[in-house]
Amino acid sequence: MKSPNIRRRNLLKGSLSVAGLCGLPLVGLQRVLAASEEQMIIDAAKKAGGADLNGMIWSLYYRNMKRLAEEFKQASGTGIGKIQDISIFQIPQRSMAEALSQSGEFDFFHVDSNMIPSLASAGLLEPLDKYIKAAGVDPSSNMVGNFGNFMRFGGHTYGVPTDGNVHIEYVRKDLLENPEERKKFADKYGREMAFPATWEEEHDLRKFFTRPDEDMYGSGDLRNRANGVTWWYMYFYSAGGFTFDDDMKPTINTDAGKYAVEHYLRIKETSHPEAAGWGTPQMIPRIVRGHVFSCQYWDGTIAQAEGPKSTTQGKWAYGIPPGSKHSGKLIHRSISSPLAAILVNRYSKRKEQAAYMALYWGTLKNSAEIVSHRSWTFHDPWHENHLGHKDVTTAYTPAGINAIGRTMQITTPPIYLTGYLEFQDALAKNLSEAYVGQIKADEVLPKTEAAWIRLIAVIGKNKLKKELQSYKAAMPSVDVPV
Repeated sequence: MKSPNIRRRNLLKGSLSVAGLCGLPLVGLQRVLAASEEQMIIDAAKKAGGADLNGMIWSLYYRNMKRLAEEFKQASGTGIGKIQDISIFQIPQRSMAEALSQSGEFDFFHVDSNMIPSLASAGLLEPLDKYIKAAGVDPSSNMVGNFGNFMRFGGHTYGVPTDGNVHIEYVRKDLLENPEERKKFADKYGREMAFPATWEEEHDLRKFFTRPDEDMYGSGDLRNRANGVTWWYMYFYSAGGFTFDDDMKPTINTDAGKYAVEHYLRIKETSHPEAAGWGTPQMIPRIVRGHVFSCQYWDGTIAQAEGPKSTTQGKWAYGIPPGSKHSGKLIHRSISSPLAAILVNRYSKRKEQAAYMALYWGTLKNSAEIVSHRSWTFHDPWHENHLGHKDVTTAYTPAGINAIGRTMQITTPPIYLTGYLEFQDALAKNLSEAYVGQIKADEVLPKTEAAWIRLIAVIGKNKLKKELQSYKAAMPSVDVPV
C-alpha cells in the first residue's frame, strides 16, 4: 500500500542522497550500490571495534531482537552483554534517573520516543546523525507520513524505531453486517449501520450494542489513569485543538478541549463498569473474545484477534479511528504512545557501537523479521515497506495492514516537549477523577491548565517555545488519509 503523502524512496538502500553519491569515487560508489543496509552498518561498526553492550529493555520486546543481536555480534564483534528487563512503562522514569547519575552503565534504552525531548534536555541522549552518515542508513527516514519526526528533536535524530504502535479502529464486522441488527438499528436511528466516520456515529453504534446481560459492551477503550488519557488526545486533536499557542500558553480549556472531555466521559455509558481500573491485560482478552463492539486500540491486537485461538477470528473490520467535524471540517487523528525506539546514552563509553546495533535492528530486512513474528507481537509495523511486505501482511492481514498504513498518516504524538510525563500525568489525573466522579467534568481543564502553567514556569517558557517546532513537525499533514 502506498499513498501520495508517503515520501518516495530512492533506489538506494539507506536513503543516500544523489548529491552524496556524486561525491564518492567510483570504487566507493560501486561498493555502496552493491552493499546491503546490513553490510553497510556492519562495515561501519567494525571500524569502531567490538564491544558488549548493556541495555535497558523489556524482555517482551527483546525476545524478537535477540537473534539479530547475536548475528550482529558474529558479523561485527559488537553484541549484547547484559539486559535489564524493565517494562517500557517504567523505563522513562529509570532513564531519567540515569540522566541525573550520568553513570554510563547502560549503553542504550528501549523506551517511548515521546521521551526524547525530556531525555535530550537532561543531557542523556547521544545524537545519531554522525553514525547514520557513517553507515549510510537512516531507519527514521523510512517511516510513514511524519513518523520520522517522532525520532527527531532540535534538529537531531535521536531514535531508531522498533515498534510503530498506532491506535487503529476495530469494529465487529459480523454484527455490523447482521441483517436483523441492521434493521433494528435503522428503525431506531433512522440511518443504516456503517463503519463509523465520526465519534458521534460510533457512540450511537456503541449504545446500540451495549448489552450488559450478555456481557457485551459497546466500547473497548481504556479508561484507567495510566492509559486512558491517550484517547483524549485523539478526540482533542480531531476537534482541531492543539495543546499550546506559540507563546506556550495552554490552549486546552477551549471548545476543542471541552468537546474532548465530554466525549471522553460519555464513553462510560458504553463501557464495562470496571473499565476505570483495567489496562491491556484485562481489555485485550475481552476484545479478542468478542465482548466489545468497537475500540481504538494498539495495532498489535490484530495478530491476537486473528490468531488461531481467537473466537472472533475473521469477525473484525479494521480502519482509521473516527473523526470529528467540530472544527467545521472532518479531521481524523490517531495516537502512538508508547512509540518504542532505541535511544543511545551519551555517557556510555560504547555509544558508537550501541548506535550501530540500533541501526542494525532498524533495517527493512531486520525490522520486518522483528514485527512479523506470529506469536511474539509486541513490535508493530512502522517502515513504509512493511506495508507491502509478505511476512508482515501475513501477521496483520491485508485489511489490518491497510488500516495501519492509513492510520499512520494521521497519527499524532502526545505532548512532544520536555516535561511530557509531568504534563500528561496532570491531565490523566483530572480525567480519571472526573470519570469516577471525584471531580466535576467542568473542573478537568481549568485544573489541568493551572498545573501546566506551573510546569512551564519550572521548565522555562523560552526553552519550551523553542521546542514547539519539533512538536509541530511530528503532527500529521493530512486530515483524511487516502
